[in-house]
Amino acid sequence: MKLHQNHNNDVNIIKTVNDQSIVVNEKTLQQSCIVSNNELILDLDLHNISDLSADHVDKLLLSKPEIIIFGSGTIHTFPAVELLNPIAVQNVGFEVMNNKSAARTYNILVAEDRKVACLLIV
Repeated sequence: MKLHQNHNNDVNIIKTVNDQSIVVNEKTLQQSCIVSNNELILDLDLHNISDLSADHVDKLLLSKPEIIIFGSGTIHTFPAVELLNPIAVQNVGFEVMNNKSAARTYNILVAEDRKVACLLIV
């Protein structure tokens, strides 16, 4: 697969993900966040996928994405199934993966001009 560098400075790119932090564009975050093409949502008070609530899902849907990526931290863990219903009702695709895979997938989809929302849990 050939990748092209994104030259659009208005789009959020996830540069680094590790156990303690996430770097989005040039901003280092030490907390869970939602990254979408043009938004960065902080103050989620989310430390584990089991703490995910309907409010977090609503925030993921705010940017009207065509796909949502759940980064569940360092371990691939699914959220409670009942929380996924609003996503299915709006016919939005979703994937669950660890943070590193979620960041790579997010960046590829954004480079393809897809509307994406990505939750990363620190």
